[in-house]
Amino acid sequence: MIRGILGYSFRFVTEIEPDRDQAGEVKEFLPQGRYRNKRDLRLNKHGSGPFCRFRIPRNLPFEGVYAITVDGEIVYVGECQNLSERFNARGYGTISPRNCFEGGQPTNCRVNNCILRRAKQGRKVELWFHETSNRRLVETELIRKLEPPWNAQHV
Repeated sequence: MIRGILGYSFRFVTEIEPDRDQAGEVKEFLPQGRYRNKRDLRLNKHGSGPFCRFRIPRNLPFEGVYAITVDGEIVYVGECQNLSERFNARGYGTISPRNCFEGGQPTNCRVNNCILRRAKQGRKVELWFHETSNRRLVETELIRKLEPPWNAQHV
């Protein structure tokens, strides 16, 4: 499935579906307590959670721009060197304890929490991708023109 976004062809990758318990409820995690906070760092702006865990296919080592949609509306645009890595264990899909604190990855925390909240509301979260070596240029253009609500300037 292909979707045109401001003249760029994005292909459907997958529905982002967080892990659920036996009752079908989205599992929530608070990884902060597992971090050995020897320097007494404060949580980053988005580090309090809660967070979810999810995975996308691991065979997508592609460079480009991705779009996250909720019920068909583009809510976030980002760029990556490797799509699978950006969304799996070292990216949005699993929040490490360290990422919750100052100097960590507040964007990972913010996007993961947004996905968790929409999944708990029963909303459909999807991932779309445009392969390109001009990823930063395309990302900047799309964010400027679309103003997705989950991008940093809007959250």
